[in-house]
Amino acid sequence: MTESHPRSGASRPSSGRTKCTLCSKKFPERQVVAARALRVSLSDHITTRHPDLWREDSRVCKTCLAQERFEFLMQRLVLERGELSSVEQEIAHKASHHEALAADITQQFDTRATRGQRIADRVAAVGGSWPFVITFLAALVVWAVVNSLALGAEAFDPYPYILLNLFLSCLAALQAPIIMMSQNRVSARDRMQADEDFRINLKAELEVASLHEKVDHLLHSQWQHMVELQEMQLDLLNELANRKS
Repeated sequence: MTESHPRSGASRPSSGRTKCTLCSKKFPERQVVAARALRVSLSDHITTRHPDLWREDSRVCKTCLAQERFEFLMQRLVLERGELSSVEQEIAHKASHHEALAADITQQFDTRATRGQRIADRVAAVGGSWPFVITFLAALVVWAVVNSLALGAEAFDPYPYILLNLFLSCLAALQAPIIMMSQNRVSARDRMQADEDFRINLKAELEVASLHEKVDHLLHSQWQHMVELQEMQLDLLNELANRKS
């Protein structure tokens, strides 16, 4: 049986290395993918981008294949969503390379916090707790009892407790901006979390769409394979029938 020569779209050297149709570099056989193994939509996309190179018997390396997947996803997103933002471009690139996006936002946020921001968080945590409220009320009661009953005429802050009002005003004036600083950090963290959720949801959407296309491609390929087998069986039956006749 004579060996058939490959067409111009692929190269199969005797050394066991195969030439990539797109980048013209040689790779081991396990690092290249045949054109017939790709999804129909992706293969059509590569044909559109490289009409002079891509053939049915072409082969592509994994690096070029990842780049073509990225371009294909970008083209789909452009058609579906219009202009792409930088975030969507990053997600499409990671989805094409099957890279993970999940990250620990809390750890990243705490790592970049300054000393003043950490102090503001601690002050807000203490000021917004029941122990602080109970301790503060107890201090007010003790202050009032000492200046009204215990010291009597020698009280250093007699009723209506002007010195106490001064302390409370100063405490409120300092505590309010510190708590606002902590709330601003919480809001910034929520925005980071929302952005991270958007990235993950977008990647999940692209991956699901890719899985649907892969399943459709498998069904289409299996159907074609079954049809080819049936045609071969019919040819054999016809040949046997002709021999008997």
